[in-house]
Amino acid sequence: MLAGRSLAVVSALMFIFSTAFAHAESCSLKGLAWMAGNWRSTSDPLRSQERWVLAPDDVIMGSAWELPAGKAGYAEVMTVRPDGNVVSMYLRHFDGALNGAREERDAPMKFTATACTAASAIFDGQGDHAGEQLAYTRSGSSLTIIGNFLHQGKPVRMEWRMTRSAG
Repeated sequence: MLAGRSLAVVSALMFIFSTAFAHAESCSLKGLAWMAGNWRSTSDPLRSQERWVLAPDDVIMGSAWELPAGKAGYAEVMTVRPDGNVVSMYLRHFDGALNGAREERDAPMKFTATACTAASAIFDGQGDHAGEQLAYTRSGSSLTIIGNFLHQGKPVRMEWRMTRSAG
């Protein structure tokens, strides 16, 4: 009976450690390489794009822009990089003319990768953005980005559906 319990405990510990290792590997920069590519909005491919590049020195660099008809639009610069023993996404927004940044000069938005698979990642907001979340999911040549934000204390959900493009 004791041997049976010991085997169960050892099996449970092996599962916990293997799950933690799989999580750590998939939430690594190597595990997030599936994000790389040029992505265009499925609803308006000429007015909204996002691009991710595997850069040197353990960094994934991203940029995005959206210029809705008749509106000023915005540009976004992002970096996914090691942050201690986790991986975090840092991002800044600018108006469409790059005249004004939404975030403070020394305070980009920060989201930490908390749940990752071979084709999805959830980034949880940190600091002033605690309670917010960005979710990236890739399926073949499709990328879905869901942002759950808090604007003036009220939840706001935004969704972007993208398709991979050649350039």
